[in-house]
Amino acid sequence: MKNDHAFKKEYWPIVVLGGLIQLFALVDILKSHEFKRGNKLIWSALVFVLPPFGALSYYGFGKIRK
Repeated sequence: MKNDHAFKKEYWPIVVLGGLIQLFALVDILKSHEFKRGNKLIWSALVFVLPPFGALSYYGFGKIRK
């Protein structure tokens, strides 16, 4: 019996990359004390609710660049 819900092997690098982007964004959010827009709770929720788009939007719009 074949498992139709399993990921294909060629998709795993994309899944791992998306997970790493989320993890790095969450660590960055928790370490940071300044935000361009919003606060830690809002950005953390966004990263959890919309993976990986929440993390990418944090890096694009929420993180203060020096």
